[in-house]
Amino acid sequence: MRKRVLITGASKGIGAATALEFAKAGYDVVINYKSDKTAAEAVAQKARTHKVQAEIVQADVFTEQGVKKLYKSATKNNKKLDVLVNNAGYADEPEFSSLTYQDIVDSLSANFISAVLCTQVFIPAINKGGAILFNSSIYGMSMSGNPGLAIYSAGKAAIVNFAQTMAEMLAPNIRCNVVAPGVTKTPAWDSASKDYINMRLNQSLQKEWVNAADIGTAFVFLAENPHVNATTIAVDAGWMKKFPENRA
Repeated sequence: MRKRVLITGASKGIGAATALEFAKAGYDVVINYKSDKTAAEAVAQKARTHKVQAEIVQADVFTEQGVKKLYKSATKNNKKLDVLVNNAGYADEPEFSSLTYQDIVDSLSANFISAVLCTQVFIPAINKGGAILFNSSIYGMSMSGNPGLAIYSAGKAAIVNFAQTMAEMLAPNIRCNVVAPGVTKTPAWDSASKDYINMRLNQSLQKEWVNAADIGTAFVFLAENPHVNATTIAVDAGWMKKFPENRA
């Protein structure tokens, strides 16, 4: 029987690439999306070329109601999961001096609270030996928060700590691990200037993009290796090595 994975925020970017990497590895995939049904269905169609089942589920996992909706759909007919990938989130916020209370709440809801709620709700649906995986960021690593993304950085750091706590809580039945992406080529960069992109790429040892598929293969590795637990893997082309100057 094929294993089954659910990826939140999987209609584009890292989430979409992760869904395809799991499909390549032989997993049936559940593709969660918030609003872009066309993009989600395109990912599902690509996944099916690997002879696996792929379904799409609309739900806004930044809300409690949306998380419950996702759970109901993904576990219909008592279906179980082997892997949950808490991927959904975004990196965008006003200058710190202009942040409102709602800005703070929205960022934390997207980048931390949604993962907590999904984890809490889906634990009973995950098979023994399964995994809960989290998408953090290089800015969530110790001492590496981005001053331009203070709340995002805090939320992603909380993800790392939360995953470690959950790994201990759920052992030995479910493993919990984190991927911390570096500067990753996704549609979010389409509006950035060439100079800014070059500056960011030059901050890493390899001076090049991390591909979204590279993040996906890291998630697959963490799902498949039975003895990697409570760990965070930075997929960053060597960005962390050049820290602390990488603060822009």
